Amino acid sequence: MANQSAKRISQSNAARLAALSKGALAVNSVYLVVRVLFQRGSLSWTEAMLYLATTVIEVLVIRNFHSMAQPRYDGGVLVDAGADLSSSGLTSYLFDYVYISWLAHLLSLATKWAWALYLVIPAYAAYYLLPYVRQFLLPKRADESSAAATAADEAKEKKRREKKERQRQRVKYVRA
Repeated sequence: MANQSAKRISQSNAARLAALSKGALAVNSVYLVVRVLFQRGSLSWTEAMLYLATTVIEVLVIRNFHSMAQPRYDGGVLVDAGADLSSSGLTSYLFDYVYISWLAHLLSLATKWAWALYLVIPAYAAYYLLPYVRQFLLPKRADESSAAATAADEAKEKKRREKKERQRQRVKYVRA
């Protein structure tokens, strides 16, 4: 039973990487076949560069996933399962990038405006970081912060007084 969790993570990573590689191959194959065979005249230089740039980034991200999730064995025994690809954080954001790339590639076969889908990424980053940045860009005014502090102090003082009053009203038993 030892190392069961590491084996489970390793198997999960292998399945996820296989699905990711097949998905990337399928989406990029469909894009290239449709562009070359059916829409050759509509492919502009700008669109070709957008496709190339986003595909290069997508391939780098997928290669990064492969190196992150690479299990290490020592004498046939699993030593390290690699990073868990189902974890949250940067890993999930990179998966989101890959999925947005696939969607943009497929939608760009129908419209050139599909490339604007990539604007979702910085928009989400701005939405996520705005509360943290706002406190530095827009500091609280002195009267607002002092009023909030005064109200908080008054609430604490009221709770303290009520607690002391309850303690005074408690029945005290004396041993005889």
